[in-house]
Amino acid sequence: MTSNSFPRAPSHLQKKTVQVLLRGGQSLEGNIHIPEGLPLLNFLGGKRYFLNLTSVRKTGATAAEEPVDHLSLRLSNLVWVIPMDVTLHVSNAASPADSSRTVELQLVDGLTLSVNLEVAEEQRMSDFLDANPGFLPLWSARVIDASRTIERLAVNQEAILAIREVKGGFSEE
Repeated sequence: MTSNSFPRAPSHLQKKTVQVLLRGGQSLEGNIHIPEGLPLLNFLGGKRYFLNLTSVRKTGATAAEEPVDHLSLRLSNLVWVIPMDVTLHVSNAASPADSSRTVELQLVDGLTLSVNLEVAEEQRMSDFLDANPGFLPLWSARVIDASRTIERLAVNQEAILAIREVKGGFSEE
C-alpha cells in the first residue's frame, strides 16, 4: 500500500496562541494545538480535565525568561481563555440579532465582567448558562474596575459565581 492510499485525517493540527487566566490571578500565554477550523469552545468542550499548552510564558514576561516547553493546566482552575490569533474563532454559533441584554458576571477572585448577551427576552439567564456548559463565549466583555475590554474570550462556567441583569446596559467609554 502506498502512502497516498492511506486515509487522511479529517484535519491537521494548527498551533494557535491563547492567553489563560488562572484562579488566583496568574495569567499565562502559550500555544494550543487545535484541529484546523475547530472553534475554541468545541476544542475546550472536548477536554475532560486538562488543557495542554506549549511554549508557555507568564503574560508580560521578558524575552530573557525561558518558556516552559509543555504545561498541563486543570480546566477547573481556568477562569478564561482568550484567543490571541484572529483566525481562531471562539464559537461557530450565530447570535440572534434582535435581542440583547446587558449582564454582569461575577467571577472568582473578585472579577466582574459586564457584557451584552444575545438572549431572548423571555429566557432566564440560568437557562441560557445551562444551555452552554463548559465555557461561555463572550464578545466585548468589559472588566469592571480595570478599564479593559476583552474583544473575544471563553469564560469557564466553573468560574462564574453569579449573573445579574443590568437595566439600561453599559456605555462604551
